Amino acid sequence: MSDPQSPSPSVLAGDGCRRLLVVDDEPRSRASLERLLGTRGFSVRAVAGVAEALAQLERERFDLILLDLILPVGDGVQVLDRLAERGEEVAVVVVSATRSVAEATRALRHGACDFVAKPYRLDTLLAAIARACERGALTRAQATMQARLRDSERLHRFLVHASPDLVFLLSGDGRVRFVNDRVAVLLQRRPESVLDRPLLELVAPDHRGRVSALLDELREPGGSAEGRVRAIELELLDGADETPLPVEIKLLALGDGGETPAGGELFAVVRDLAAHRRAEEAMRRSFDLLHHVIAASPAVVYAREPERPTRFIFVSDNLRQLLGYDPEQLVNGALVWEGLIHPDDLDVLDAMFDGDAQRAANGEYRMRHRDGDWRWVRDSVRLLCDGSGRAVELVGSWLDNTEAHRLSEELRRQANLDALTGLLNRSAFEQRLQRAIEEARREHRQHALCYLDLDQFKVINDTCGHIAGDAVLRQLAHVLAACIRQQDTLARLGGDEFGVLMEGCEHAGAIRVAEALCKAVGDFHFIWGDKRFRLGVSIGLVSIDATSEGLVSLLSAADSACYAAKDAGRNRIHVYTADDAELARRHGEMQWVSRINLALEQARFGLAFQPIVPINGDGDGAHYELLLRMYDDDGAAVMPGAFLPAAERYHLIGRIDEWVLETALAWLSDHPEHLDGLNLCSINLSGHSLSDPQLLDRIASQLHRHDTIAAKLCFEVTETAAISNMTNALEFIEALRALGCRFALDDFGSGLSSFAYLKNLPVDFIKIDGMFIKDIADNPVARTMVRSINEVGQAMGMRTVAEFVDGDATLEVLRGIGVDYAQGYGVGRPRPIEELVRSC
Repeated sequence: MSDPQSPSPSVLAGDGCRRLLVVDDEPRSRASLERLLGTRGFSVRAVAGVAEALAQLERERFDLILLDLILPVGDGVQVLDRLAERGEEVAVVVVSATRSVAEATRALRHGACDFVAKPYRLDTLLAAIARACERGALTRAQATMQARLRDSERLHRFLVHASPDLVFLLSGDGRVRFVNDRVAVLLQRRPESVLDRPLLELVAPDHRGRVSALLDELREPGGSAEGRVRAIELELLDGADETPLPVEIKLLALGDGGETPAGGELFAVVRDLAAHRRAEEAMRRSFDLLHHVIAASPAVVYAREPERPTRFIFVSDNLRQLLGYDPEQLVNGALVWEGLIHPDDLDVLDAMFDGDAQRAANGEYRMRHRDGDWRWVRDSVRLLCDGSGRAVELVGSWLDNTEAHRLSEELRRQANLDALTGLLNRSAFEQRLQRAIEEARREHRQHALCYLDLDQFKVINDTCGHIAGDAVLRQLAHVLAACIRQQDTLARLGGDEFGVLMEGCEHAGAIRVAEALCKAVGDFHFIWGDKRFRLGVSIGLVSIDATSEGLVSLLSAADSACYAAKDAGRNRIHVYTADDAELARRHGEMQWVSRINLALEQARFGLAFQPIVPINGDGDGAHYELLLRMYDDDGAAVMPGAFLPAAERYHLIGRIDEWVLETALAWLSDHPEHLDGLNLCSINLSGHSLSDPQLLDRIASQLHRHDTIAAKLCFEVTETAAISNMTNALEFIEALRALGCRFALDDFGSGLSSFAYLKNLPVDFIKIDGMFIKDIADNPVARTMVRSINEVGQAMGMRTVAEFVDGDATLEVLRGIGVDYAQGYGVGRPRPIEELVRSC
């Protein structure tokens, strides 16, 4: 995160974007964002994981969420899905360390409106928040508009179906032949009481003359068609108390089939003027509201004919902002709608309007702007029907979605590029390399791979700082790019390492390119202030053909060849041979030697314990194995499998065994209260220690000083180590058993002669090799092997321990066989030794 004092967009919380939720598992990041955004007027809540975020969303609503995708438990996309399930319109900005375009795109598709990659600049984050707030406001405005549109539609239906109008059918002499039921509401008269009566009897006396004259006019022979329809305002008499009721009456002469209306029927519609005026006012307010909502909406609102979706009835003025056209051009047909759609997106329209009269549809496609650019729009359309279910019109909206698509494309592009040099990054390079491997196998073509590691780069970093180091990498990217062929691929693989993929390149051609790269770097001078530097490059070259192995093997081979080039004097090219891998492996082991020595000097080793539990019964006290851990500079634990091979090869294992024993004895001595409940504490010894008589003397000396502890110790030796040093192993075991210690034969069954030697080793426990235990539930052969080992061991008076027990199913099989003890993640995971006092 950038310095909070650095220039940044002016982002302040507004009425529509004030409540903000931060979901991030990094405490410093949460605290920083809470403090920063709080000073800008946001009400901030900060949580560390998915479960807390979902719980917070249940308690309160938020306008904006800053969401990390990579969380310890759960997936950040779960938060997006929960918002979608609840139908909440909340702007979500993903702030995550992932560089995967697939993850970024997935987040956008699940509803995120923006994506900011960690580490980020403050101005970048604030700009994203500003866009999200603005987008949220636009989305809320659109939702409000759509809600008001629905309200307006319901209001119109109500006005139609609840019309207060009376309908009369009059005979030629003005008598009532039909009246609708509204007469009972409007005039308080039963319909049958009005039938066959002259209309004039229902008219207030003061208005009868006008009505009579109007009837005469409509019955006048030879009257024009226009003269047969008249509307006047008058008063009708209420049937309950003869109270005058002001109305408007419209009369239409229907005629009798001849040329004149004489003797023909008359049609009359009577409307309560008071109710009509109230309805007109409500309608006017409804249309005014609709007009203002459409004008304020960021979307283009339209209406189309349902039978001809390309025929527009209405298009809002926002079309000018979206596409630069006058809306009337679409309505009058001067502008052809299909001509505005990108040819590649016509199938989206086909899916939206498939002829099945869908009630609602959504889609995204491109429309051409008047200036020729393409704009992405989100089309949301709904079919409106009348009371009988007949389609009336299609109403919908176009929302500009161009920026979201631009952001998605930019994320996809950035995901393949190295941010510092602009070259392809390792992920994109490996994708191309994988395609080249497959092509070599399929088409028997030959390619070449170069692995470049800069020489003396560290000198620049240490002398001038990382800014200078970044500068030299950017400059060298241009230098290297000028040396390769047009069809070759150059990428930065990390740090000061580069890769070159030469497709369709024979070995001789690859050598020429590699030599050009080596010479170009050697000729390059880097100037920083008053300092001038020269660098070199070590290049590992490996050919790719139909016999090449997979991606990992090729990269490993190129890396090994590169190391061989460095080992041979640097600033040169080395073509891969099988011996290079062994050289690189030994180099790696030597690095472990340095780390092991440093760990011993700086107390970076630690102990953990894993319980060994009785399968049947409660046992007679705590029983566990002590496990070794080494910690790196960052405090992260390094498992023994990573460093013990180097310790054994370079004779450091004895020092490690002594450290373990001394530390364990010291800890047990410092916690006498723990000894009362302790049955056995198992400690591993290497094959080297079994052959070291001086170590045996030192162990015996220490146990004499801690005589109460000796009976609590069980030393574990591997079957291979015991058999390889049989004579020494027997002397070692017998000497310590005499002091009260017990022994366990570890990884039993892994050797070819396990049973043959078992009777010669005076051990108390047999630990059955985990390769049999892990498959025991499904593999009858493994089950038979375990049963045999268990029976032989118990027959010889030894207790049996099953390693790698991963769950209840395995435990049940072992219980059926009769194995005594179980150890593994299924019964107890390793924990720091400091927790022993609390757990035992």
